[in-house]
Amino acid sequence: AHKLDISDELKGTIDVLKGHEDKIRCILNKADQIDRQQLMRVYGALLWSLGKTMSSPEVARVYVGSFWQEPLRNMDNAELFEAEERDLMKDLAILPRQSAVRKINELVKR
Repeated sequence: AHKLDISDELKGTIDVLKGHEDKIRCILNKADQIDRQQLMRVYGALLWSLGKTMSSPEVARVYVGSFWQEPLRNMDNAELFEAEERDLMKDLAILPRQSAVRKINELVKR
């Protein structure tokens, strides 16, 4: 069975990052090892656990895929994984710009 739990170590790390939740990127890796129904359950449980752990009004963005060079084990979600990888790469590409906007917003708050 695929049980999902947020470890004490991960919770501690998230607690240290309080106030910077917008900088956190979550990746549900090796999602090709389970079928579509199991993936829905794991994804939902992960969001539920993160929601209880993170003190952010917005739900954390979780990228789903199989981020390694091996062929997918289960092709049910291949299209989804490709779209998620494209979204992640776009998100990472705009990080420098987001950083500049964040700094300007901090200055405006002062």
